Amino acid sequence: MSNRLLEGRTALVTGASRGIGAACALALGHSGASVVVNYLRNEQAASDVVQLIEAEGSKAVAVQGDVCDPEGAIHVADQAAAMLGDIDILVCNAAGPGAVTHGSTIESAAQIEERVRTQLRATLQMCRLVVPGMRERGAGSIVFIGSTESRSSAPAIPEIAIAKAAQDALMRSLAAEVGPYGIRVNTIAPGLVPTDGSAEAMRPELVAAIESNTALRRLAQPGDVGDAVVAFASDLTRHITGAYVPVDGGQASH
Repeated sequence: MSNRLLEGRTALVTGASRGIGAACALALGHSGASVVVNYLRNEQAASDVVQLIEAEGSKAVAVQGDVCDPEGAIHVADQAAAMLGDIDILVCNAAGPGAVTHGSTIESAAQIEERVRTQLRATLQMCRLVVPGMRERGAGSIVFIGSTESRSSAPAIPEIAIAKAAQDALMRSLAAEVGPYGIRVNTIAPGLVPTDGSAEAMRPELVAAIESNTALRRLAQPGDVGDAVVAFASDLTRHITGAYVPVDGGQASH
């Protein structure tokens, strides 16, 4: 996108130092928003994202903090407000720490429970902190980064599918609750996206199989997800809330 759809607005993106989160932050900055780049550990990567946004002519700051932790989330929200002002757009990308397993659902019960907890904490903590301000101003856009795994009939990674399905339910509930105050809540759900975090899954035979089963015949790229976030952060989608939007090129598995 080459326009400045989001000029004058401030966005906070959780887990924005790399991968899909970084792509969302860059797309929002490219579209004119001032951007808070939240990160957990990789200060240099977050700084690089900030510099790229500033090179596009938008303001950006990096704020360290664990949004799964109540105190960490408060720190992020306070620093964001102090440095860039009221948050108009919240992108909940962080999923919290936790190793991904590939065992059976029953055998992975403990990991699934922890993944659901961390996912909901990462999302709910920031919503709890930014919604009151949005409600006072009578406007706001919240975008959850989900996964098409949550609606797959045979998810490859059950714990992620279940955690993202819980987040999908939260999105629908929150959209109904805050809609009367002019706040929209939607989910952008990527399929498999090539990032450093998904490198292990990028086996050539798997990629070929997915692409052959996808209408657009290619995997989504991080920038595809970022541009979708911009659309749902902007007034172009001003009468859409509670929506689940796959960004997977028309993959036929759900």
